[in-house]
Amino acid sequence: MDENQEEIPYVFKILLLGDSGVGKTSLLRRFIDNVFEPDYKTTIGVQFMTRVVKVDNKARVKLVIWDVAGQSKHTTYRHLYYKAANGIILVYDITRGKTFENLPIWLHDAKESIGTELKIALLGNKVDLDSDRLVQREVGQFFSEKIQAEIFSETSAKSGDNVEAAFLALAKALIAKSEKGSNITEVVNK
Repeated sequence: MDENQEEIPYVFKILLLGDSGVGKTSLLRRFIDNVFEPDYKTTIGVQFMTRVVKVDNKARVKLVIWDVAGQSKHTTYRHLYYKAANGIILVYDITRGKTFENLPIWLHDAKESIGTELKIALLGNKVDLDSDRLVQREVGQFFSEKIQAEIFSETSAKSGDNVEAAFLALAKALIAKSEKGSNITEVVNK
């Protein structure tokens, strides 16, 4: 049996959540296709993409990643997309403090719709714009610990820094949860 026909023992639904313009779609495109498109197009409703990855060079995992619109006008039906999610990736823009301040709202909505047993990654995006930083790394790290996120990382969809590693770390945490319910905490750095 060739690699493309191998059984995929794990399939996880992951939600990308955060305010409009934080780079969720760009992170998704970087992870799925390894591309960055500088022309920003706002997500309307939801879009999803899939990728099969190997975790620790052994377990094959299919990640179904849902990019949920961040505009408040989509709030009324956003919860419909949350059903059966295994994990969430909370994204904020390190150059826009309000996007960080709104993270508790996104987390509350997710936990209310999905439950508290989901795995969480927290990503501070746009580190390529570090000279414009308004949210310090330590603040993101502290919030990550407070919400008991499994993964904290600062990423750049533009350069690709830490994007692959963050998604793979969340996949690893989801495998561990499904196998033995263990808690894995990981900080992803380049």
